[in-house]
Amino acid sequence: MSAAFVANDRIAAEEFAGEVVLIDIEKGVYFSLQGAAVDLWRAFAAPRSQTAVLDTFTAHGADRPALAAALDDLCRHDLVRETAAPPQADIACSVPAGGFAAPIVAAFSDLAELIAIDPVHEVDAAAGWPLRPANFPDVS
Repeated sequence: MSAAFVANDRIAAEEFAGEVVLIDIEKGVYFSLQGAAVDLWRAFAAPRSQTAVLDTFTAHGADRPALAAALDDLCRHDLVRETAAPPQADIACSVPAGGFAAPIVAAFSDLAELIAIDPVHEVDAAAGWPLRPANFPDVS
C-alpha cells in the first residue's frame, strides 16, 4: 500500500474565483494555486495516495508530468504532507468544460517577516515593536 498524503492543517487556505490562496503562518510564506493545482489541493483534503490522485486526474485529461511537478511543489513547501492515516480511495475529480488548465503553484516570501511576526503581541520594552522572535525561520 502506498503512503497517504494530506493537506497540512497548519496552512490557512481560502478560495477566490478559481484561485486558492494559502498562507503558512509559521514561515510567513503565501502561495497562489491556479489551474489544475486548485483541483490537486482539493484532492488532498482527505488522505490520498499521490499515485491514485495522479492516475485519476490523468484519466480525466490532466497532463501528468505537469501535475506531478505541481504536487512536488506542494510537498516541497510542506503544503501537502505524508500522514499515517490510511488513504481514501474515492477521489472527486471534476473536469472544467475547457479541460484541465496547467497547474500553477506560485510562492511568495516578500511579506514573510510581517506575516510570521505577530506585531500586536510581540512587543518588548527594550527591543521595541514588533519583536522578531529568536526562532524566526529563514525564508530566503
